[in-house]
Amino acid sequence: MIWYGLSLFTLGISLLLLLWSSDNFEEAELWSFYGRVLKSMLSNSIFYLIGLIPYLLSRLIKSLIYNYHKNRFKGLFKGLALKVLLPIGAVWLSLYLIDYYRHGEDFDYKWDFTVENQTNKIRNTFAKDQKQRGIHVFNLSADSLDLAILNKNNFEWITFSPFIDQEKFNTPSISEKPRISVDRWASTKKMVDAYGFKVMLKPHIWLSDQSNGIWRSNIKMTNEVDWDLWFERYEINILAYAELAEKLGFEQFCIGTELHTPVVDKPEQWLALIEKVKRVYNGKLTYAANWNDDLDTIPFWDQLDFIGIQAYFPIADHRSPALADLETGWQQHIPALAHSSEKYGKPILFTEIGYKSTKNAGNIPWEWNNLSNRFHKQISRKTQALCYEAFFNVVWQQPWFAGIHIWEWQSRGVSDGNNNSFTIEGKPALNIVAKGFK
Repeated sequence: MIWYGLSLFTLGISLLLLLWSSDNFEEAELWSFYGRVLKSMLSNSIFYLIGLIPYLLSRLIKSLIYNYHKNRFKGLFKGLALKVLLPIGAVWLSLYLIDYYRHGEDFDYKWDFTVENQTNKIRNTFAKDQKQRGIHVFNLSADSLDLAILNKNNFEWITFSPFIDQEKFNTPSISEKPRISVDRWASTKKMVDAYGFKVMLKPHIWLSDQSNGIWRSNIKMTNEVDWDLWFERYEINILAYAELAEKLGFEQFCIGTELHTPVVDKPEQWLALIEKVKRVYNGKLTYAANWNDDLDTIPFWDQLDFIGIQAYFPIADHRSPALADLETGWQQHIPALAHSSEKYGKPILFTEIGYKSTKNAGNIPWEWNNLSNRFHKQISRKTQALCYEAFFNVVWQQPWFAGIHIWEWQSRGVSDGNNNSFTIEGKPALNIVAKGFK
């Protein structure tokens, strides 16, 4: 137990030192992020299995020493062969076979370099067609290398999504004071300005306790006192970020993301919040409704500039769909989207859209990629690329459509594309998007 406790303690300290050495966090942000990650780790059984490794190594060494004392070098070599080499070989072979299975897709994509932007400024196609070409960027590094890559691939908008902490869905356990470093945000704004990128600031509530499938859309207080306190604290956070967006000249602000129950249950509070936001922020406003929300239940579209949708619409009913299947899948959603745009007299903005590089990306695009999926699920860069191609073929040119903000880009990730996550870095989907944006 002593070994085990020391192992877990060392893992926690190592994580803290790793974050501390990073240049991606202010001190207040670091402690908040560290707390969220540590809490997530403590609720994950894999963390405890990793903590067993030093203990098991100590038992192995003790066992090998016993083999040596019993039969000298003959016992030691036999112990190494049976207790070390054989297990390592079995694990290596298993991982090799799994990796061979995961990378078994035959997809020979020919990259089109002619669509890339070879200048050091965005093309600003937005000025011509008013369509936003955006992507959510996290952990932007000081060297701005990622911005250069995004500029090269015709992105013109950057979406930043700061997190607002909330512990439980049914208590007003929301951050009372936003942790905002104006200097850090100003430095970020200077980097994006160098290329001419426009910015949308889109705060998300980070719900710590997501047990039993609960997520931020389910936030619901049990009494009016708690509702008032929840809105009071949410308003403090949103107004602080709206003031930041105004101060730094961010072009667009999202007042909320996937908060269906609070929006439907308390429409008057949202109307009051929007009025207060408009007093401190003069840019464009939207709200990010989940794809399966009834848009008619959102009571304030007429107060915003865009109907915002987290566009994880299912566009396939089977794995590895053909392009024509995905295009048909999108066609099923077009009439309802066009009707909503016409009804409210507002263009529709996909505040999020994303596809994993998995064979079922078109079936359940909203599914989060957990550790198990990363370990065993087949990689399908083809399906991911086709999902984006179908989107550009069917949705992009619709007259009511105002653009997209892709999920996601992890700065300094240096992805080679051999993963099944949402990122498009290093994958054919990046070139498909660059082609669609051109």
